[in-house]
Amino acid sequence: MIGDAIMAVFNKEGDQPDHAVRAADAALALQREAALVAEGRPEWPRFRVGVNSGTVVAGVIGGASGHRKHGLVGDTVNLAARLESQAPVGGVLVGGGTYAQLPEGTLAQKLPPLQVKGKDEPVEAYVLHRLG
Repeated sequence: MIGDAIMAVFNKEGDQPDHAVRAADAALALQREAALVAEGRPEWPRFRVGVNSGTVVAGVIGGASGHRKHGLVGDTVNLAARLESQAPVGGVLVGGGTYAQLPEGTLAQKLPPLQVKGKDEPVEAYVLHRLG
């Protein structure tokens, strides 16, 4: 939980070679379920989802039991947050590195290069509609 946001992490242990597909599938499932729950309730909030793949620095603070804090930092995390902020309401925006790992037949719309905070160069992004 980060304010009113949720961050999900895939492949933290390095044991999910299909992590990009898992993350994209989870993002699409979240949007489908949120739309079903909010059906007929136009005043309910809608969500934006950003998915990005890459290297992060991960750590756990706390003991073997009790309260533990999981932290992730790095450019990959920051770009995921920037993608989320530019995703269409009710949609999923994936970074170029994630898109490159998705299966053949994936339906996504490539956007013009996005200028995002913290990046000197524009970034590649796709609105994800369906996995192949």
